[in-house]
Amino acid sequence: MSLMKRLIFTTLIFFVSTTSALFAQSVQTGIEFYEEGNYERALRIFDDIDLPESNLFAGKSYFALNNFLKAKYYLNKVDNTSDDIIWEARYTKALADFQLKNFGASLDALYNIKENSRQLSVRREAYTFYRDLISYLSLDQRFKAFRAVDNDSVRLNLVESAIGSVDLASARSLFSAYKNATVDPDTTQWSSIESVLDDSARYRQRYNPDQFPDAPDGITYNIGVALPEFHLESSEFEISQHLYFGIQLAIEKFNSENSDKKAFITYRNTDALASNASSIANDMVWNHDVDAIIGPLFSEVAAELSKYAELYETPLLTPLANSDNLNLNHNYTYQLNPTFAIQGKKMAQYAINTLGYDTLAVIAERGSLGEPSAVAFLDEARKLGGEVVRYYVEDLASDGYDISEYVQYFDPEVDTVFNYNIDAVYAPFTGNIAQTLISSLLTNLEAMQSEITILGSEEWETVDLDTRWLSQAEIYYTKTFEVNEDSPINQEFTSSFRLRFDTEPNKFAYIGYDAANVLLETLKRVKNPAYLREGLEGFNNYRGLITGVSFRDTQINQEVKVKKATSEE
Repeated sequence: MSLMKRLIFTTLIFFVSTTSALFAQSVQTGIEFYEEGNYERALRIFDDIDLPESNLFAGKSYFALNNFLKAKYYLNKVDNTSDDIIWEARYTKALADFQLKNFGASLDALYNIKENSRQLSVRREAYTFYRDLISYLSLDQRFKAFRAVDNDSVRLNLVESAIGSVDLASARSLFSAYKNATVDPDTTQWSSIESVLDDSARYRQRYNPDQFPDAPDGITYNIGVALPEFHLESSEFEISQHLYFGIQLAIEKFNSENSDKKAFITYRNTDALASNASSIANDMVWNHDVDAIIGPLFSEVAAELSKYAELYETPLLTPLANSDNLNLNHNYTYQLNPTFAIQGKKMAQYAINTLGYDTLAVIAERGSLGEPSAVAFLDEARKLGGEVVRYYVEDLASDGYDISEYVQYFDPEVDTVFNYNIDAVYAPFTGNIAQTLISSLLTNLEAMQSEITILGSEEWETVDLDTRWLSQAEIYYTKTFEVNEDSPINQEFTSSFRLRFDTEPNKFAYIGYDAANVLLETLKRVKNPAYLREGLEGFNNYRGLITGVSFRDTQINQEVKVKKATSEE
């Protein structure tokens, strides 16, 4: 070999050796960033190095950042290297497929790892996750996984794990599908399965429809939050800010109390535009795979967003909206704030069942939010055997809100034809004209020297009876949100909120905290977000910081307090 050739060869060896050493050093630095949880910084190193180990940790970093598709891209590049790295990459890819709800691909990969990997720790992890995942699936997820998997043994495991967790008819259908799909079946296990499926009484003993399967350890839930941003000087700024802070505090508390599951927030600004709903919903589902959404504030945006909640079968929990039309024909929109119709229904129940009244009157403004309250009150009172003898839902604005022509018939001395002794009048006045109508009704009742009980909306809470002749009158009103400041739990929340955000919580912070806890408590119970809709409708008797929550097989919170107005002594 000539001197020149030898020099070139020696230089090349030195360059390769030096480059390999530099790459190895860089990969080690990236791994250190990864282990510190600094995934973005780690990726800046791994993205520039095409080595098996760097591709493995690039995939693991993207997985940690919930970018599962990019994680799979890098994990798929891991080949021609040591078994340890290959099996670790395959296991991480199986976890990514689980997060992407590619349950069939995840199960096939996990089965392959647990059967073939010589790396004990990875094989053990794969076995545990495979066992948990195959039991975790809902019936629909199980059906899709059954069709997606390539391995007959995995299909058989899907059948076996379904026994006792799905109804008998579904279990029989799944077993039949397995037999039809298997070309060269191992029938040794068929007899035990058939003996269970043929004995309906025995199967009923194993089947508990109210029990949800456990989730694999390490499962994550993603809660979307869709709220508008306001300018710092805006009077509405603290509504969104404190709602979000309350949600965030609930998430942090959940994560601190649950080592085997975690929840994360994906926030998007809705502004006040209904046109934003499409991009927000699509972004949250397509790019962040949210399990549920809290928000928004405005009715128009909420109505539009509820359409996409229905399309993607992703529950939407509105914290403040109480429109009676919001979830009309929508099965995935839930309202924390009871609607006006629910308030009317609850007031009728209170009047008849608690106060013992049976002769009632109603007066409300047509077209106002109080109208559905009046309609619901009328319907519920009749169902309970009460009689609404005077029912006025009228255009009161056209008369300048002078309601004397209606109120006069509440007086039996004026109503000489029927001479009703009305026990109470329901007056669900709402909006900007509420105080005007309240004043008008009280003035008319004073002139009549009437002792009739008044039932009203929340606007009646602020009535000052001390300045009126009616200071001894009984007034009851509905209340949906109320903070018990003396409660130890609320005091603990206030202290935690103050320490975390350096400000005092307003009522919206409590509402945000309760809204998040409704979702988190439901997810904790059902484990699988596929059951979230079912879990929410069965969510009852929750006592939050500011409201009780019971959906009672509906999509609207049924918890409404009825309070008695008291005069200041």
